[in-house]
Amino acid sequence: MIRNYIPKLFIGVSFIGLLGACNTMDTEPFESYSEDLVWSSSETAESFILETYNSTVAVLQGNSAVWESRTPNGAQCDQVQNRISTFATETGLDAYSTEGGFGRFDAQRRCNMILQKVAESSTLTDKQKAQFIAEAHFLRGVLYFDMARKMGRFVPIKKVLTQNDKEDFKTPLTANVAESYKLVMDDFNDALKEGALPETSSKSRINVYTVHALRSRAALQAYAYTKDKKYIDIAIESANKVILSGNYSLSENYGGIFNNESPEDQEIIMAKYYLDSDTEIGAFNEMICTLPNLSYDEGVKGSKDGKCDLLPKKTFNGWGEYFPTQDLVDQYLVIDEKTNEAKLWYESSQILDNVEFLPTEGLTEGCIETFVRYDKEKRHVPTLVDLKTGKPSSDYPNVKYNMRVKSGSNRNITELMYSNRDKRMDHTIVRDDTKFVKEYIGLNVGGSASQGIRIKEDGGWYTTATGYYWRKYIVPAEPQMAAWAKVNCHFIIARLGEMYMNLAEAYLLKEDVANAIYNLNQTRVKHGGLPASKASTLKEAWIDYIRERRVEMAYEEGDIYFSYLRWGKYGSYANYERDPGTVIKDLDSPVYKITITSDRKSACINRLNLLNSWNRNFTVKRYLLPIPQAEIDKRSAAGIKDEQNPNW
Repeated sequence: MIRNYIPKLFIGVSFIGLLGACNTMDTEPFESYSEDLVWSSSETAESFILETYNSTVAVLQGNSAVWESRTPNGAQCDQVQNRISTFATETGLDAYSTEGGFGRFDAQRRCNMILQKVAESSTLTDKQKAQFIAEAHFLRGVLYFDMARKMGRFVPIKKVLTQNDKEDFKTPLTANVAESYKLVMDDFNDALKEGALPETSSKSRINVYTVHALRSRAALQAYAYTKDKKYIDIAIESANKVILSGNYSLSENYGGIFNNESPEDQEIIMAKYYLDSDTEIGAFNEMICTLPNLSYDEGVKGSKDGKCDLLPKKTFNGWGEYFPTQDLVDQYLVIDEKTNEAKLWYESSQILDNVEFLPTEGLTEGCIETFVRYDKEKRHVPTLVDLKTGKPSSDYPNVKYNMRVKSGSNRNITELMYSNRDKRMDHTIVRDDTKFVKEYIGLNVGGSASQGIRIKEDGGWYTTATGYYWRKYIVPAEPQMAAWAKVNCHFIIARLGEMYMNLAEAYLLKEDVANAIYNLNQTRVKHGGLPASKASTLKEAWIDYIRERRVEMAYEEGDIYFSYLRWGKYGSYANYERDPGTVIKDLDSPVYKITITSDRKSACINRLNLLNSWNRNFTVKRYLLPIPQAEIDKRSAAGIKDEQNPNW
């Protein structure tokens, strides 16, 4: 991993504070170092370029927990600070929101400086010049892409500005989304000029296929927003370039791609690496804000049968507020015990033969179970909060399933629900009766890490509010899983699995069902361990594809959120046969949780209502985030007139 790590300091030249104080468009000259020094040798020039990765490619890494909580795959629910995702409810979004990352002028300036100074250099070889210029185009293209997929428009600065560049200072926003994506593709295409980039590289630095991977991703988003069919062909072309290169292969160890088991796996195209010398768990929401906060006493005393292997120390000292949902768990298919077919868990023979589905109407507090904790506090299934109503709809019943193991069956709900599932489920999610960071985890009522194991029976007290925890991206640390624990870790920027997903989606857009199914089956069979999909109609193929992408790319840097935006723009089978550009149903729906009783003989699956979490909304203005109004006002004062995005 060390060879993949891009440090913050290079060759004794400190770039901390490199950009200094800059005005609205970063026109101030650099003052914290000598330009002559930086561009006087290939070593220092390369160091500047590598440092620029940290302010460009890094925008594609991180905040998986936050982005997933804005999709049906995840939820944010924290009773400690009374927080839910106000992005998902749209109660926390207005014209002044800065989610789009407006401008990024400092990073644009760095890219432009590389382009200018490398071209002017008399010390670099032609080969070095070609590579460095290609890298700068890619890095700027990444910035443009991230702003385009969020806001649709941005301010493109394509030269190093000085105080004398008065007109360039007034550069307007791109006129529309089409212009934005043209600039994205122009930079990616310039990066792909023949012979400029190597075909292989360390996984922290780009090569030809890294560019193709991001080009494929950007092309799908571009098509969704422009309807220019050339982008479908670009998505296919670039994804195939990566797949057919032979440089990458789907991993035998899906879970290991994301933790420290296989940090340089052959599936990884590019990743951002961090060393434990200066990296703590607390730096990343993906870790610290998904881990429970549990003590030995709580785990042992709170468990009905005392089954708790938590070491006599505080193994988990996290600030958990982001959790997977039952909606995501439902997407992981199960292999039927009788037919060996892949089915939804609630349609499998093992469930139908052993579980009865009881009425969901008229449930009252504790009617399924009232569990008495070691301290005499009661825990109810369902709780009063579980029974709270809101956003009434036949599509979103308050209680979806009230289940009980049939009399005479010696099996339990946990085993019946979670055995023989898609292999990616246990690599992505922590569920009941499993191991996590070498500890036994019980998520049934009274279980060692369950909802209500602490002082709030509905969870969300740095413990699960949904019945699950995230496992993906969690790296074990000593002596405990705490904010200050040091870890080696990495986050995926691009990997081969996505390329198969992109191909499948592009072929669906061409209504080529056979090719779409062939490509989605690559990950479904290899990573999921499932029988191949046999979908034969376009509708069936879209259903299987959306399910496959949701489980294959779950919790990966916002992929699922931006995929939902594309699917809403496509409409039809990609969004429950709705018209293109209308409300995205799955982003406008409440999410679900599970509570399994202490004896694991019953379970209740109901909406997550805690802190009004049920109130998820999606309005069409969210297809594009706002251009931050404060930036519009600031630029207006300087004589630059910008138009806000629709409905903001």
